[in-house]
Amino acid sequence: MSQLLDSLGIVPIDLASQFVGIIILWWIFAKYLFPPIFSMIDGRQAEIKEGYEQLEADRASMEKTRLEYEAKLAGIENEARTQIATAVKEAQELRANILEDAKKQAETTLEKSRVEAEREREKAFAAMRAEIVELSIQAAGRVINESLDAKKHSALVDDFISGSPFFADKNSVETAKPKRRSSASNGQVGNA
Repeated sequence: MSQLLDSLGIVPIDLASQFVGIIILWWIFAKYLFPPIFSMIDGRQAEIKEGYEQLEADRASMEKTRLEYEAKLAGIENEARTQIATAVKEAQELRANILEDAKKQAETTLEKSRVEAEREREKAFAAMRAEIVELSIQAAGRVINESLDAKKHSALVDDFISGSPFFADKNSVETAKPKRRSSASNGQVGNA
């Protein structure tokens, strides 16, 4: 082996001294140079790791905040829908109440009009009856050429009207027309 080393130009004592020098240099570097470099690298790795952790925490916080805002927006949207639905329902109830009140007022007005019309019809019927009684009394007085007292005339006319099919129904008074005597029969009545 020494020939091989000689042929390569390597002196074994130099090789051993270089080997010892490298070990000593390695020991000096390991003792004084590598620890500050490794601590600086470890510190930088810790900073990078801390930065990544902070970024992850910030991302998680932003995601949480986004979800909270989305939930709040959904809640606000639901509340707005509820308020709109409530307002629509109240408006429909108000509309129904207004329509019901208007219907009641119309029915009340219609009923008052019916009652008033019935009252007017009764008044007209009573007035027509009184006029017919008066005319009948005058006609009867002319026919028999004597003067009866008012009570007797009224009783006779009331009996006549009560027994007459013409006046049996009050409603027929409005539609029926009184019969008129011809001028010839008027003349006969006046002559008799």
